[in-house]
Amino acid sequence: MTTTVAAVLHVDLIKPRARYECFRPGCPQPVEQPARGDDLRHFISGIKTEHLARFHGEHR
Repeated sequence: MTTTVAAVLHVDLIKPRARYECFRPGCPQPVEQPARGDDLRHFISGIKTEHLARFHGEHR
């Protein structure tokens, strides 16, 4: 069985920032932003859906 990783969500609690990296071919640069409290929760809950819609034309 082969497993493919399509994306990774990094959360750095020391520098507080979050980064979403998509590994699909031709995908633009990672999305990164400072993240604390509610901002972090919002980023985590919406980044995958937002990224797929914006850069890959997928709506979930």
